[in-house]
Amino acid sequence: MKLLRLCTQHIRLNHPLPWNVRSEPGQLLLSKGFVLTSQAQIDALMARGMFVDQDEYEQHARQVAEEGFAKVDPFALWSNILRNVAQVLLHPDSPTFVTEIKLLSGTIQKAMNDELEVGSFEMLHDQPVGYAVMHSLQTAFVACLVAERFGWSEAERHTLLQASLTMNISMLNLQNVLAKQVTPPTPEQRGEIDAHPRKGRQMLEAAGVIDTDWLHTVEHHHVTQGGKPLPADRSALSPLACMIHYADVYLAKMSPRATRPALAVNVAARELYVHAGGPDNPYVAAIIKEMGIFPPGSYVKLANGDTGVVTRKGESASAPMVHSLISSDGWVFPDAKLRDTTKPEYKVVAAVPRDNVLLRLNRQRLFGYVAA
Repeated sequence: MKLLRLCTQHIRLNHPLPWNVRSEPGQLLLSKGFVLTSQAQIDALMARGMFVDQDEYEQHARQVAEEGFAKVDPFALWSNILRNVAQVLLHPDSPTFVTEIKLLSGTIQKAMNDELEVGSFEMLHDQPVGYAVMHSLQTAFVACLVAERFGWSEAERHTLLQASLTMNISMLNLQNVLAKQVTPPTPEQRGEIDAHPRKGRQMLEAAGVIDTDWLHTVEHHHVTQGGKPLPADRSALSPLACMIHYADVYLAKMSPRATRPALAVNVAARELYVHAGGPDNPYVAAIIKEMGIFPPGSYVKLANGDTGVVTRKGESASAPMVHSLISSDGWVFPDAKLRDTTKPEYKVVAAVPRDNVLLRLNRQRLFGYVAA
């Protein structure tokens, strides 16, 4: 029996325990279903040490996740995933950190399998938990999506997800600062940036990660300087690290900074393609081919002057499914209008940076789900 130490945050007052609580040797202290009714009871147990069997803990977490899939629409699911990613990444000293990251990778993979285009849509939108956490989830999503094109195994994709989520574990706060900073990084900040892959590995090891592929990928995820072409000799490079590196660079281009606006998706793709080796870089070529010119969630300009949002891919990369949001004269449509982009008057003529469209979208309605 492998035991995980429980923290106060795992116990809910006046709610039945979802698992048996044990002492460090594994002796049963409280049975599943027992209800703690006072904080003093919890404090006393914390002082003694509360533990749970890891298998039992993970089984309950999977059950909760499966019930959630059956009860919520995919937008609520992705919102919940983002909140959970934030909760876990911001508490790397939690005794359940490694278990939670592994469970999250499985939840993300299932969410992608169930409704991929909703996931893609969400990855290009809100950042309610801050840039750093959202960027980690975005990178995990895109890297895993492209890995399927490469035919990587399920185990490899799970490692890729875990490494993507934790690639910047040692500099999340600094990332948020730099996104709003109008001056170049200070020498101290530059030192923290340069050291974060190695420090990230050390933090993961301290948290209990023993997967050498996960650790190696995090330590070496900056394959080139700023997304340059791959070196001619790639024998020493980790394919997982390469995938994360170029997904990271691609998504960073579409995120605004205090010193520059966000790039439109097609511009970000073109810059990545040109600067990272184009057809000679299999990771970049696969990212661009998989995401497309106008992935779901992109804002676009139509030939008739409308500004719309891509909801799903179409029969061709240049003719996705688009709902018009704003007319050519600036009128916001009360209900988004589906346009046939194969027709000349509704042809997509340009991508629009997401910061240029200041609208709150009813995502459920756009995708045909009942609004929550």
